[in-house]
Amino acid sequence: MNTKTQRSLALLFIAAFTLLAIEGCGFRLRGSAAVTLSMPITYVQGGATTSPTLLGELRRALESAGVKIAAKQEDAEAVLNVLDEEKGRRVLSVASGGTVQEYELRYGVTFDVKDRDGQASLPAQTVGLERAVSFSAGEALAKGAEEDLLYRDMRRDVIQNILRRLSTINK
Repeated sequence: MNTKTQRSLALLFIAAFTLLAIEGCGFRLRGSAAVTLSMPITYVQGGATTSPTLLGELRRALESAGVKIAAKQEDAEAVLNVLDEEKGRRVLSVASGGTVQEYELRYGVTFDVKDRDGQASLPAQTVGLERAVSFSAGEALAKGAEEDLLYRDMRRDVIQNILRRLSTINK
């Protein structure tokens, strides 16, 4: 064998060994939590402050967790009410000149689950997250885009937290 073939085989062996070691230690790429729900046919509805984006993502997450989503409330055995969705930010730190250096972004969703008869299967509760983000007036456009991305990520995390809470209903 020539040295080029030996190098290729050595690199292949190292890559295979590394992959086996990573798999053996239990490492997994971050993804959506594999939550399986044993909920009845569910209707998802939102309040006046609830964005259609949240409701659509919540419906998709429920369907991927094995929940059948009803198109009409009359066809459902359970109703997931998104009572409130809140976004906000507050100043965390200010520079000596009085300019904002850092914000805290807040995102929260209040929801409950009721059965067909209106009895609470899961009482109203709020799932919320906070994230700190630095701010620079010179990069205002980029920071605005970063803020939008953070809110989107926080919405996904909140939906996963809601699914985990929903998994406790029938236990």
